[in-house]
Amino acid sequence: MARDVTITGAGGEYMDSVTVVEWCAGVGDTVRAGDTIAVVETAKAASDVEAPCDGTLAEIVADVGDELEIGAVLGRIDDGTGVAEEAPAASAVPADPPPEAAAAPIRRVRDGRVVASPLARRIAAQEGVDLTTVEGTGPRGRIKRRDVERALREAPAVARQAVPGGGRAERLFVQTRQEGGPDPVVFLHGLAADLAVWNGLLAKLGPSVSTIGIDLPGHGRSPRLKAMGSPAALADAVAETLLAEGVSRCHIVGHSLGGAVALALADSGALAVRSLTLLAPAGLGPEIDGAVLHGLARATRIESLGAWLGALFSTPASVPEGYAQAVMRRRGDDALRDYQAALAEELFPDGTQGFDMRPALERFAGPVRLIWGESDRILPIRQTRGLAPHVALHRVAHVGHMPQIERPDLVARLIGETVRSAGSLRDNDGGR
Repeated sequence: MARDVTITGAGGEYMDSVTVVEWCAGVGDTVRAGDTIAVVETAKAASDVEAPCDGTLAEIVADVGDELEIGAVLGRIDDGTGVAEEAPAASAVPADPPPEAAAAPIRRVRDGRVVASPLARRIAAQEGVDLTTVEGTGPRGRIKRRDVERALREAPAVARQAVPGGGRAERLFVQTRQEGGPDPVVFLHGLAADLAVWNGLLAKLGPSVSTIGIDLPGHGRSPRLKAMGSPAALADAVAETLLAEGVSRCHIVGHSLGGAVALALADSGALAVRSLTLLAPAGLGPEIDGAVLHGLARATRIESLGAWLGALFSTPASVPEGYAQAVMRRRGDDALRDYQAALAEELFPDGTQGFDMRPALERFAGPVRLIWGESDRILPIRQTRGLAPHVALHRVAHVGHMPQIERPDLVARLIGETVRSAGSLRDNDGGR
């Protein structure tokens, strides 16, 4: 049976892409679990990729020089246990196919064609960037992700106008890891974040869990949709995207604003939501530190962003090394910051939570678990008072608003317990 070799976590918890710099084994070579079989590189460091099992390297999916998203499939190992069973690799950026293939990456060579990494090509297609206008800074002029992002920063209005309205372009950005059971776990981040906030946690979940990370509208690589000023509107956009991906049943993990969106999605009935794991969800009380939200949304310099990010953790010393720099790299677009600041004002007018998700929480009949840091300064833990009796609450000492980063092992274990507890719902429509 073929086992995927993935690069989940290889780039560091807050990187969202890596470049393959070396293969230490070739197709047909015998490898043992723990052997270094490849080396990948980020902007900060090189990392070894280890074999997940004993066996024979059966396939190399990503070539040296390819840039891939965290979670992508690097290659496959035949462990000798049976017929090879190839898992879908929707989160991977496809390796370069032959030039005549329709999905082939464009290469810049002597005849004027364009060479771009798969990840750069994917972002350019989504944002409507003409790669012939982008100057590549990679080896031999290869266009990399940073080059496309630079082009977007230099001419964001033109780039956005190139994306046609409606249809596929309006779907949210999705990153999928299909390795586990039939009902995936969907991850929804908070305001001014993106799906990369889950990278460290996903590495703790193991290969038995199928996961789908989604960038909310106007975050990460998702389009800036209009009229998104409520959890219900955001939930509709998420539901439309999931249904388009063929997902009608799922578990949901939501953080902060993403927790409110998760509750709205479960309450809408658009999908069969089998369980909810909510990390300091918004919507359970009026209080919120609006100054921090607006500071995060508007920060244009690493110094100011780092100060605001410190408020999300139990202590400034708890902010992981490189976290602020990684977040800043993904927030170089003025239009993105303006969109998020306007969204914050709509959702949290005058520094107050403008919506109440308690009724939705009480109506959800499936397994539901809240994880809340006792040192949370954004959404105070006292908002958990008076919860419905079926809601499990985990108060986590010495943790702020980011339990998925400060205590990823604990959060991963609790997610697994919540998902497993939904087993009795397997034959019905979920928690409603």
